[in-house]
Amino acid sequence: MERCPTVRSSGRPLCRPARPAASRRISGLLRRSGQAFFCWLFFLCVVWVPPVRADNPATSVPAQAEEALATPSPTAPPAISDALPAILWEEQDGLAFAELPLPLRDGPGPSLAVVRLPPENFDFVLCAVGRGKHPPLTLKQWAQREGLAAAINASMYLPDGVTSTGYLREGDYANNSRLARRFGAFFVAGPDDAALPAATIIDKEEPDWQERLARYRLVVQNYRLISRDGRILWKPGGPRTAIAAVGVDAEGRILFLHCREPLDAYSFAEGLLRLPLGLRSTMYVEGGGQAGLVLRTGTIERDYAGRSAAEFLSAGSIRVALPNVLGARRRTTAPVPETAAGPR
Repeated sequence: MERCPTVRSSGRPLCRPARPAASRRISGLLRRSGQAFFCWLFFLCVVWVPPVRADNPATSVPAQAEEALATPSPTAPPAISDALPAILWEEQDGLAFAELPLPLRDGPGPSLAVVRLPPENFDFVLCAVGRGKHPPLTLKQWAQREGLAAAINASMYLPDGVTSTGYLREGDYANNSRLARRFGAFFVAGPDDAALPAATIIDKEEPDWQERLARYRLVVQNYRLISRDGRILWKPGGPRTAIAAVGVDAEGRILFLHCREPLDAYSFAEGLLRLPLGLRSTMYVEGGGQAGLVLRTGTIERDYAGRSAAEFLSAGSIRVALPNVLGARRRTTAPVPETAAGPR
């Protein structure tokens, strides 16, 4: 190998000796591997938005889905624009369905699917794998198996793939008997007194909320999104994900809500309040690829799933199997009040 000339005064070489060819090949391989690693790291941090999860909701709040911990100061809801056209509802078999763009601050946003369900026409039920020995099912499979006209996520769930992040029971079946301290909304159905609402959302700010829970057969706890007086109980900003939510309007009708395209929860709530839906209490039930909604009635069949990273890497839409589903089953007879067990 040819040597580099040296400077006489110092004895140091004027250039570095050439490295062997094998060493140069190894360095190039390491450099290319490092570039590939950082490309994947960029994808995971910027492109991929993980689904909302809470490993221990009673003691921690996931950054992806955080109900405002401090009670926000009362603010007027976003004004309903006079320029917005009336909602064109499709009505069949006692329910109504609509699909329309969410009105955001800077113009029309992603599409919103809404199923409006009067409690006098439907029984609300919990479908849970914890009751049986079959594996989790997709929303469509749950609807077919249980004869549901509409179905949506009941709640987020823990890594065991069975347990809800918040309190969840129906009658004698308790999926999670712990009240999550930071979850402020409870969907309830099946009262023990016909004078009570057949289905509604109870807010934790109500002074008698625990006593009221004990009067209902079905109780599902989740994060609050919009309070009963029209305040948005969510911090502005945050990650953008698909969102599934459940609300109640001024006339006591239950609304299943689904936005398939990624959107932050605060903007989602603002858009809901701009629409002439008459929304009151609204709770967040799931986000990301797990968020879904199914409608099966008459000639209307819809199957919505939240967009996820996996969908970008495969052909077609991804349908996720879920352990706990909130379903609406068409009522054929008058409801019979049931005795409900309170939180333990």
